[in-house]
Formats: sequence, structure tokens, C-alpha cells
Amino acid sequence: MEFIETHAHLCDEKFNADRAETIEKIYSSGISRIIEVSCTQAEWPAALSLARKYPGKMFCAFGIHPEYSETITAEQKEELKKYLALPETVALGEIGTDYWWETGTPESQKKLLSEQLALCPQSDRPAIFHSRNGRKPEQNAYKDLLDVVHEWNYSPERRFRGVLHCFSGTAEDAKKALAEGLALGVGGTFTYKRNGALRDIIKSAGADNIVLETDCPYLPPEGWRGKRNDSSFIPEIAVFVASYLEMSTGRLAEITNHNVAELFGI
Repeated sequence: MEFIETHAHLCDEKFNADRAETIEKIYSSGISRIIEVSCTQAEWPAALSLARKYPGKMFCAFGIHPEYSETITAEQKEELKKYLALPETVALGEIGTDYWWETGTPESQKKLLSEQLALCPQSDRPAIFHSRNGRKPEQNAYKDLLDVVHEWNYSPERRFRGVLHCFSGTAEDAKKALAEGLALGVGGTFTYKRNGALRDIIKSAGADNIVLETDCPYLPPEGWRGKRNDSSFIPEIAVFVASYLEMSTGRLAEITNHNVAELFGI
């Protein structure tokens, strides 16, 4: 039984002391492939270098996170085009809307999001989306992101054209995302004791519409909260998800791996 990690940040400084050892542990735990996600120009070279150390087993996504929406330069946007054309690249991302930290206005974030999405038809890459609502009810990052996605002119031959990574929205957000051709990313937060509503949303969406991820080094499963996360926790997350969806873990692996092929082409 093999799993695919669709969202990792293994270039994060939290892995500096034992990155190589951690990656070997991940591959020996039943993870066949990893997508390393890089969110700013400063991170792109390291992610590419790491992927090239593990050809056919590690791939990249390159993008500009919404927190940089008011500091982004034209040069960085041009550089992103070059990275999206590389053979190691399977997606644009992570990109989106984040109103929790208020690092950019909704207008600047949506503008950056639209500009990056315009690169997908050129490169034929799907997008990995990040969305986090603000502290106030009116700071609805999911609505704003899905409004932009609704105007997105990208229709790949594959079933999915993007993924809402680490999904934490409402049932209505999930319904709209699926209608827009987006898969839902499911990780350690699915296991959190107080996340019953999320579990019900994912169960309603069904295994055919999800992919597995960790978002490591962040958001480990319930029993490991407060510790560093890594991709070797994917099998543990899968057992929990499969049980809730009332199927075998092997069947979940089969379905989600197929979804990854329909999303990233790997």
C-alpha cells in the first residue's frame, strides 16, 4: 500500500538539522511520492534542488503566497513563469487568500491570485489554493477565493484543475469548490477532536474528491499536536479518514492516488 503526499514544506528551517534522514524515513513509511510546495521566490531554488535529489519521487509546486501580495515585484512574476515550465513542476501554488494575518488587503490578494491563475493555461499546471478566513465574519477568504476561481479560464483534460489545500471551510464552500473542479486537501486537522463538522463535510464530499496531505511541518495529527509534523504521518491520517468514510485504508489509498493523477498528472 502506497500513499502520495500532496503538500509538504520540507525545505522549512525546522528540517534543517535532519532533512535527509527525515525524507528517507518518509519514503520508508509507505509514501511513494511527495509534492514540495514553495511559496515565495526566496524558497524556489531550494525546493527545486531538493526535488532533483529525488527524481520521480519528489515534485514541486511554485507560487506566491497571499501574504506577499503587497510586496510582489514584476521580476518575481516573470521568474515564476520560468519555474512553472520546469519538468519537476506539477502545480502553481500555494496561492490564494488569507485574511487571518491581514498581511495584505483583500483587493491586493485577489489581484495577485488572478494574475497567477492566468499562468495556468500557459503552463498547463493546476493550482494549489490556500484560504483562511479572518477573525471577523465579514473577512470571508473562501468566498473571495471561489469568486476569483469562478472567473478562471483554465479547463485541463484532467478531472481536477486545482485543490483547496488543508480545507477548513463550510459545507457550502466545499460544494462550490467541487463545482469549480477543485479537490479538497485532507490532513492532520481531520483527526482533531473538535473537528466533527469538517469530518462530516469531507464524508459528504466523498473519497472521490479528496487528496491526502500533511502541510508539514505544521498541523500534525491529534496525538502529535505540538510536535513537528512530517509526511510519514500520512498513513496514520489515512487510517483515520478511511475509518470515518467506512472503507478500508487500502481502498482509500487507491482512490486518493487516482485523484492525484487526475489533479497533478503523476
